[in-house]
Amino acid sequence: MRVRSCLLAGLVLSTSGAAMAQTTGDGISWSGIRPQLNLADGNFTITPVARLDLHAGSYFDQDRDVSDRFSSGANVRRARVGVRGTILKDISYNFTWELAPSTPQDPSRGGRIFEASMSYTGIRGLRISAGAWTLPHTLAYASSSSEMMMLERPAIAAMATSLASGDTRLAVGAEAFNSRLYGAAFLTQGVLSTLHDDRQRGVVGRVAGLALDGFVKLQLGANFAYQDRPGSNNREAQRLRDYPELRLNSFRYLDTGTIPASSAWAVGPEVSGMIGRMHFAAEYQHIRINANTGGERNFNGWYIQTAIPLMGEPRTRNNSNATWRRGRSRDLDFNGNWGGLEAAFGYSYANLHDAPTRGGSQEIYTAALNWYPISNIKFTVQYQVGNIAQTTQNRGFQAISFGTILSF
Repeated sequence: MRVRSCLLAGLVLSTSGAAMAQTTGDGISWSGIRPQLNLADGNFTITPVARLDLHAGSYFDQDRDVSDRFSSGANVRRARVGVRGTILKDISYNFTWELAPSTPQDPSRGGRIFEASMSYTGIRGLRISAGAWTLPHTLAYASSSSEMMMLERPAIAAMATSLASGDTRLAVGAEAFNSRLYGAAFLTQGVLSTLHDDRQRGVVGRVAGLALDGFVKLQLGANFAYQDRPGSNNREAQRLRDYPELRLNSFRYLDTGTIPASSAWAVGPEVSGMIGRMHFAAEYQHIRINANTGGERNFNGWYIQTAIPLMGEPRTRNNSNATWRRGRSRDLDFNGNWGGLEAAFGYSYANLHDAPTRGGSQEIYTAALNWYPISNIKFTVQYQVGNIAQTTQNRGFQAISFGTILSF
């Protein structure tokens, strides 16, 4: 069955199931500085949303014999506006427009759709969704980008999700969860913001469970992705590539090049949790591309990250998607309250070498300091030491970067 037919079925299911919703009064309510308009006895709500991420940074200590070095710079990483709300209480919707360019140095061209989705939430512990959005396929992508420990997600996670999930992916599926267990599965098609991308067919899923819930909190899980008929513009091909976990310029030296292929898949375990006040998270991914010539290609990578609160509460588990939110803190008031502050450390590795493909390998050590003066604002400074090993040369570098994230 075509995914677009599934999308329609999911929306019909959502509409029929929400008819029994209860009602509340009309008017405008406030959550902090965010207004919400309630209409039709509370059966229809509208909330504006906005997001602005400003990143800047500088590379240094690069090899002198490399002519095309990473360049320093600044960019608008995210610039989103939209509305979200509910219909008949049990249907939530989200329409968000992305104004930031899709890649560094690329003009915005007026922006593009980032999310257009609806979800039915009328059954406790179940969420049925359809449309285009960022699928919670891996631990890294299930976590909100405003609460990430680092400026960017690890490269191996970004490449694994590019197969059949990632941002603005057309999909239909469901998530089931309670206080300890989480499971999700989605049928996917192409990326809504990419032209001629509707030929793709995929399936992704994730499971996670809280095995320990004491001084040590331990969550174990796994995720998978499969893509049939990969590629857009009627070309069945796959390509894995990513930035050095900063998007300050357009160079992506970690790159397999285009591989004509009939299908591709990725699978990997995840582990996360708390040791006292310290949060940790790690994932491994194995990616296989079934190439049309030269046999299959196998790539892999992993990452580990930790966060230690210096001010404010430690991170807590979000049961609805099995991720770890930043802890609460009192807003900055210059009278003894300074918001939340955490130190974060991480290591990531990705290997795209598998003969005859020589896409390079990349490892990066990262340290970051994240300050949340109020709940809607995040300031971060990050330091990287990295190396990209290519067939003919290595590209070592250091980088310091800054980010300001405004989320309303």
